[in-house]
Amino acid sequence: MKKVFDIIGAPLNQLGCVTTDQNTVDGLRKMDEGSWVGLTDWIQVRTQRWASDIIDIGDVAVTSDVQHLIAHGDKDNALLNYTDSLKSTLLKSYQNNRIPITIGGDHSIAVGTLQATMEFYQKGKGKKVAVVWVDAHADINNSLDSNLHGKPLALLMNQYPHNEWNMPVDIAINPQDVYYIGIRDVMRNEFDLINELNITNYDMAFIEEHGFNNVIKSLMTTLEQDYDHIYLSFDYDALDGCIFRACATPNVGGLSAREALHLVYSLAASPKFIGADFVEYMPELDDNEISKELMVKLIDAVWGFRS
Repeated sequence: MKKVFDIIGAPLNQLGCVTTDQNTVDGLRKMDEGSWVGLTDWIQVRTQRWASDIIDIGDVAVTSDVQHLIAHGDKDNALLNYTDSLKSTLLKSYQNNRIPITIGGDHSIAVGTLQATMEFYQKGKGKKVAVVWVDAHADINNSLDSNLHGKPLALLMNQYPHNEWNMPVDIAINPQDVYYIGIRDVMRNEFDLINELNITNYDMAFIEEHGFNNVIKSLMTTLEQDYDHIYLSFDYDALDGCIFRACATPNVGGLSAREALHLVYSLAASPKFIGADFVEYMPELDDNEISKELMVKLIDAVWGFRS
């Protein structure tokens, strides 16, 4: 069956260690003198020349209410407010039998995208969903310290018992259904929680020891055998920070461009693939726009084009 895609902008980028008011999604959309490709133009190429069904439905706006909450230090309720709107937008995509590709924004937006995914598939259809979390960081910080962009998985798994966060059990993510790829910068409490919850962790040390292709083959075998659906959440900082530095937290020793493309293409090629996030790319830090071209190519790999 032909796959059909909605591009959803989620430009909330106020809950990390480096914030910006710039619309990070528009930075990917436009083509300018510094790059040969923009996402908007590339969607045209794929729809007009290759008969793909891809629609950019625009952004879930950061409203004045969300801005007010952030300005007054109430970031938890700002995230709740924003992700509730984002969740509604993704649910409409799912109800229309389309695959949402959400572009952030910082990784906290996954609280909205994955709530929608789990509500539609896990709660609504009784399906088992695997979450492939590609990131330099575990994003499972269950303490009050640090920023919300480092806590989305803790929130989604009901491992963050603070500030009245409580994910309904029927849409919470089971830790055994999370698959880390590429993490290499982990807080001590996150390290302990990963081991306590027995989360599958293909970190960079594991990838180095076993080889990237072997990791992908093992991952895909498990996902195809044990799950009804696959969701990808891809953080730009999973890439090797020696080269790809257009984010708030570049981290050396990560995935190469080729590895990232192979991973994304492999996951999205599965008939069980139901959606993805691409987050934390910051255009204003991308001086030569190499990262922009890679981000567009990664999204293109979701649509089924790798070459």
